[in-house]
Amino acid sequence: MQVARRRARAGTLDFVQRGLTSRETRSGALWLDLVSLPELSSYGFALRYQGHWGVRLRLERELQIEVPSSDASPIDVRLQDCTVCLQPGETGRLVLSE
Repeated sequence: MQVARRRARAGTLDFVQRGLTSRETRSGALWLDLVSLPELSSYGFALRYQGHWGVRLRLERELQIEVPSSDASPIDVRLQDCTVCLQPGETGRLVLSE
């Protein structure tokens, strides 16, 4: 029973993260289409992407992306018309258009 509950919680968390970010991998980049919710002044979470464990996304007035240090390749993150290429160990910011 506990295993089923954990899976349900993990599935719910995945659904919320994907719903809030509309994230997808396309053309070698992590594409995001963020949802702004007035009820949430900010939110953040970590994800695994292209061999990077713990890529942190934090949304407040801007999107902050933190790529943990590793030997992996840089990653491209795209948000609307903006793209940022981040090396492992770097933090980048993308300004959100209103």
